[in-house]
Amino acid sequence: MRIAIFSDTFFPQANGVVTVIWQSALALGELGHEVCIVSISNEISRVSLERKLNDRIKIINLPSLPFFGYKGERFTFPLGWSIRQIKRFKPDIIHSHTSFGVGWEAIFCAKILKIPLVGTHHTFFDHYLKHINLDFEIVKKLSWKFFIAYFKYCDLLLSPSQALKDEFKKKGMNKPIEVIFNPTDIDFFIPPENEEYKKSLKQKYGIVDKSIIYMGRLSYEKSIDQVISAFAIVNKKKPQVKLMILGDGPEKTILEKLSAQLDLQHSVEFIGRYNHDQALIDLLNANDIFVTASKSENLPVSLLEAMACGLPIVAVDERGIPEVVKNKLNGYIVQADQPALLAKKIIELLEDKDIDKFANASRELAKRYSSSTYAKNLEKHYAILINKYNKQ
Repeated sequence: MRIAIFSDTFFPQANGVVTVIWQSALALGELGHEVCIVSISNEISRVSLERKLNDRIKIINLPSLPFFGYKGERFTFPLGWSIRQIKRFKPDIIHSHTSFGVGWEAIFCAKILKIPLVGTHHTFFDHYLKHINLDFEIVKKLSWKFFIAYFKYCDLLLSPSQALKDEFKKKGMNKPIEVIFNPTDIDFFIPPENEEYKKSLKQKYGIVDKSIIYMGRLSYEKSIDQVISAFAIVNKKKPQVKLMILGDGPEKTILEKLSAQLDLQHSVEFIGRYNHDQALIDLLNANDIFVTASKSENLPVSLLEAMACGLPIVAVDERGIPEVVKNKLNGYIVQADQPALLAKKIIELLEDKDIDKFANASRELAKRYSSSTYAKNLEKHYAILINKYNKQ
C-alpha cells in the first residue's frame, strides 16, 4: 500500500501523537508499505529523517506560522498546499491524526483523489482548552461538535481507548469507530539486564535508594501537582526516596515553586526533555515506579514506554488508564484527586518484597501494544476500506 499520513504535529515536537505517527510509519515501512508524512515540521527535520530512513518514508512540509496561543506550536491555513505533491505520491489511503489545518488538507486530498480517509483522535481535547484561555463549558461543547463534524468526513474513526470511543458515541458520532491501542517500541524500551546493572544506573543518576518517576508534558491537565503532593507524604516516611520529573512544559516553573514550598527541592529533580535514545531508557530503568495523576489521558505513550521497561504503575482511575493498568497486577489504580491514596500505594509498592511480580506484569502487558501489532491492525483496516472503494 501507499499510505499518506497527515498531522498538525510532528518532529521536532515531542509528544504522544508524534511518537504514534513515527512508530506506525516505521512499522508500516517494515511491512513493506510506502509512507508519506504530511505535516508542518521544519526543513532540517525533513532532511535528517529522510536520510536516516533511506527514503522508505517521505516527508512533505506545508507552509506554516507560529501559533499565537501556545508556545512551540505551529499552524497552517488549509488552502490545498499538499494536493499536487500527494497526487504525485499516489496514495491508496489517507490517515489523518489531527483535525486542524493539516487535517483539513487530508480531507481535501481524499475527496479529490476519491480514496478512503481514516481519522485518529488522540485526546480528550476539552481538557486542553485552558492553554488558549478558552476553558468554558460552551467552548467545550463546541469543540466536541467541531471534532464530530470533522470525523464525519472520515470513512473510519480510530480511537486509542474504549473510553474515548464511548465519549464520541455519547456526543452523537454515528460513523464507524474502532479501538486500536497506541503502539510502543518494545524492542527499544526494555528492562535492565540484571540487578547489578540497575544499581549502576542508580549511581549514574545520583539515586541512593528508591526512586519514582513521572514522564510527560508539564502542563496543568496532567495534574503533576498531585504527584508532588503525594510525594511529600512519601518523603516524610521515606526521606531517601527520590522523585524524578521528566519532561518540559508551561507548568514547570509553577511545579518547581510547589516543590520548594513543600521543602522537596532536594528530593525532586526536574530532568527536562530527553530524546528517544539509550539515555532515556537508562533513566527509566534507574527508577522503581512510574506514577501519574492525570485525569485527561486517553492512552499515554509515556505510560506504555514505562511499562515496556518493566516499571510498576501507580495511576488514577480516569479515562483510558484503567484499560492498560491492571489494579494489583502491574500496579495500583486509585481515585483521582486523592494524593494521600496515591502516596499510600507508592509506599505499598516500595515496601513490597514481591515488587518484581508487578514489574514483570508491566513488561508482559506492554507486549500487547507493540508497534508491529499496531501496524498490522492498521493494515487490516486499511485493506478493508481500500477494497470497499475499489468495488464502488
